[in-house]
Amino acid sequence: MTSDEVSAVAVDSDDDYEYDEEEAEEEVELGFVSKIEQPLDAKLLHESANWGEWDGGLVGGKPRWLNPATVPSTEALACTECATPLSFLLQIYCPLDDQPDAFHRSLYVFCCRKPGCAKQGSGKAFRSQLPQNNSFYPPTSGIETFETSEPVPSLCALCGQRSVFTCSACHVAKYCCKEHQKDHWSKGHKADCGACQEQNAVVESNESRDTLRTKGSKWLFPQYEVEIEHEPDAGEAVTEHEAKLLADFERNKRMAAAHAKDGDESDPFTDDSEIDVSQKDLNEALGSTAQQDKNYIRFLTRVELAKDQVLRYARWQENSVLWVHEQETLASDAAPPCARCGAARKFEFQVLPQLLFYLQVDQTSSLQQISEKSCEWGTLAVYTCTESCNLNGEYSEEFLHYQTPYAGA
Repeated sequence: MTSDEVSAVAVDSDDDYEYDEEEAEEEVELGFVSKIEQPLDAKLLHESANWGEWDGGLVGGKPRWLNPATVPSTEALACTECATPLSFLLQIYCPLDDQPDAFHRSLYVFCCRKPGCAKQGSGKAFRSQLPQNNSFYPPTSGIETFETSEPVPSLCALCGQRSVFTCSACHVAKYCCKEHQKDHWSKGHKADCGACQEQNAVVESNESRDTLRTKGSKWLFPQYEVEIEHEPDAGEAVTEHEAKLLADFERNKRMAAAHAKDGDESDPFTDDSEIDVSQKDLNEALGSTAQQDKNYIRFLTRVELAKDQVLRYARWQENSVLWVHEQETLASDAAPPCARCGAARKFEFQVLPQLLFYLQVDQTSSLQQISEKSCEWGTLAVYTCTESCNLNGEYSEEFLHYQTPYAGA
């Protein structure tokens, strides 16, 4: 089942949405981005054999493949709409303690960056996992180096995906497509090409590495680490806060209807004399009266606990997705089953629109201005196989549901 087919069974939020007290009891972990402080040549995440230090994840740059021998094919990592190679968005390390086949487990998200593509911002998600005893990492942590005899494919010098041709000048740097070769040439390979030829190895100057790490490129997002923390306890404070916002929202809707019935053209949502400060501020964030919806109120009040969060992780918990608005949501049981084993897929994590600021897609950073941003997504919700079935070392595409940006302004 494709994402287009699934959209047919997607459900909008109920107009009579009420705050569920169980939300405060959910065990949600939040992802925050931080600058990478390690040296430019440092081994990040799965590049290091010491898996005891793997934690969190990475945003942007090149993916660090858990299994470097079975990297997804060029076709698998291409946009289904425009066939352009998808850009690596992020990966998170999320092993399963009770699943021997998933002692090591990572999830990857890629998205389309091609301007004008109908699926720009949407993309694909992949799962990779390995048992404790495998060909790439030692069975115990604390070991810094580990040799493997497994052959690995050559990768694109820019994006880290499978390569299909080589630079005609140095005959060393490899690329997945012409667009990435041109991009890499302008971002440093032009200056490094001679050194690559002399040393018969891919050479990148510190200047080139720093530029790609901090600024990215046309096809590469700037790179960050993902740090994971537990969501602050919502408790009664958030329940009361959200209940008040929803009550004010309903009250003002009734006032607007009464004004319209009486032929009064004034807008109670913007009339300072008929609305309290908190509701007025909320209305400024939400945009026009007609476009306000309860999911967006819920989104704003929930992320208020930690405004800088870019990722929410709640593996296989029911109704854990924090939708940005009422349109294009997905019923908890509507994701297609695992294509490999047939088990149900359930929500595992979502990418929030706040990440777009750090990716320099848009320079608007204030949470209260999200409705004004030219976001590429409202949220990206990833659903995974609840059996986390054995992949025999391969990468398996999971289900990614794309919700469009909030359009309430």
